[in-house]
Amino acid sequence: MMSKQRNIRASSNRREDETSKSNFRLFILPLLLVFCTLFYYFGELVDWVAWEVLRLKFFYGIHDIHRLLFLAPIVYAGYIGRVKGAVIVTLVTLMVFLPRAFLISPYPDPLLRMVFFTIVAGTIGVLTGIIRNRSERQTRLETLLESERDKCFGILERMADGVIITGPDYKVRFVNPSMIRDFGEGVGSHCYKYLHNLDSPCKQVCKLPNVIDGVTARWEYTFSDGRTYEVMASPYIDFDGVVCQLATFRNIAYRKRAKLESSNLTN
Repeated sequence: MMSKQRNIRASSNRREDETSKSNFRLFILPLLLVFCTLFYYFGELVDWVAWEVLRLKFFYGIHDIHRLLFLAPIVYAGYIGRVKGAVIVTLVTLMVFLPRAFLISPYPDPLLRMVFFTIVAGTIGVLTGIIRNRSERQTRLETLLESERDKCFGILERMADGVIITGPDYKVRFVNPSMIRDFGEGVGSHCYKYLHNLDSPCKQVCKLPNVIDGVTARWEYTFSDGRTYEVMASPYIDFDGVVCQLATFRNIAYRKRAKLESSNLTN
């Protein structure tokens, strides 16, 4: 009961931390917009309050360079708010630019330059949102695949029969505890070395090429130490998309002995 309560509290704390981080990120965005707007109209603000000491020539030229600063909030909005956030902040930025283009700028084609920059900046913000969406989708898929892989391997590890997954390069990708008990640890080694202590694939025994081509195979094999196994092999697509062989090894030596004993009694 205490453990369950601790888990609930930990989960609640994580949600609160995530909410706090989200609110903090959203708070940064209006600060960026305010800063960029003040910078964009700094020359006019200096004239309004008559701060002669701050009257710098840089703030009275063509504002194409000043507008570059607005890339920061637009890209940031695309990152935290995705495509919708980038579009909204781009429209807000356009509203900020309009008074200068219509009422203040003495330079030629101020509206055309402003519109061109807004389109380019908005496109960059939208692309940032798209990339962010794809990245998160990829992360979610990878997490889901890892979860499904863990569930699948959990089932295989609990099986009484030995289970081995072998890649098309003959390398062992997975063995369950039952397989380890009978043959030892073998992940990373070649299956022919692991199972038969051979230096190359045994064509008389190996069914791997046929199984990878889609054939389900079933056979019995007696090892040199007298152990007899019923082997069932079928194609298996691993989580990296590679077609492998999944084989189960069931020890049937006792069945063989029982059959032999029964035959002897009959005779």
